[in-house]
Amino acid sequence: MSKFIDGLKELKHKEIILAVAAVAIMLIIYFSSFTSVKSKQQSVAASEDYCLDMQNRIQSAISRMDGVGKTEVVINWASGVEIVPAQNTNVNGNSTSSQVVQSSGGPVILKEIYPRAIGVLIICEGGNNAKIKVDVIMAVSTLMDITAEKVLVFGMSK
Repeated sequence: MSKFIDGLKELKHKEIILAVAAVAIMLIIYFSSFTSVKSKQQSVAASEDYCLDMQNRIQSAISRMDGVGKTEVVINWASGVEIVPAQNTNVNGNSTSSQVVQSSGGPVILKEIYPRAIGVLIICEGGNNAKIKVDVIMAVSTLMDITAEKVLVFGMSK
């Protein structure tokens, strides 16, 4: 221990400043990676909640249409929910650093970008009837903002 203290006494000011700066940079990198992991976990949970909620809402709405009957819905998503956190950016000379803005509950979220549906499969009791099939396709393509070609409707086996 005494050798370490003697070694510190012999260091020049520049070396101490560089050592403190290196430790500070390592701490910033460590804590910023921790918040990105937490943000990614929140993104996955939000994505699952959103996708499941939309699937349930579509299924509920379609099954209440006249003649449709019991319904199952499967939605294929292009991606998950993207969460965009607020960041502070500092510019010092030639270097730029950014840090996620934190509040008591975690990172401050600027916006959430929800996934886009790329295909919907509907299996329903009335799916063999041409009129019901067209009505279901039109309803789903309107609700999901996708083309009718990306919505498939099939009759349910008995």
